[in-house]
Amino acid sequence: MNITLEFSAIQKLPECIVYINKQPKYQGPVIDVIHIEHFDEGTMELSIAFTNKKPEDTVVNSTGDIVEDKSFELDRIVIDKYDLEELKWESKYQASNGVVYNKCLFFGPPGEFIIHLENPILPWMLRTRHRYKDDDPNWQEDYNYYDKACKLLEQI
Repeated sequence: MNITLEFSAIQKLPECIVYINKQPKYQGPVIDVIHIEHFDEGTMELSIAFTNKKPEDTVVNSTGDIVEDKSFELDRIVIDKYDLEELKWESKYQASNGVVYNKCLFFGPPGEFIIHLENPILPWMLRTRHRYKDDDPNWQEDYNYYDKACKLLEQI
């Protein structure tokens, strides 16, 4: 499994640790693109911890507005060439102070982004999408179609 994480709005040199099932896979500065490899099949937890945020990294003006901050945003998660697209919102951001932000891709407060996935990713993607479409029992037919189509595209 090849995982590509794409970030934007990177401010003031934030750092992170990317974990898969609590095992660190990348540690260092947040850059535009981070690549991770994972070989175990089955359920997995992908998490990204914002590690170097301190109170002094947030500058607030006299009216209480943030004018400068160490932060970044997660734009895309691509796994084995499949963009998770709207499924990246199947996540939460657990701030260090205990507050949980569901469906949050903004790393402002110190904390950790968490999403639960499966390897291989394509069946998980199709099953999850179909769950939002009234539990369509035929999602496996779509999987067989997409699997065959993707294998043909890889040959091109």
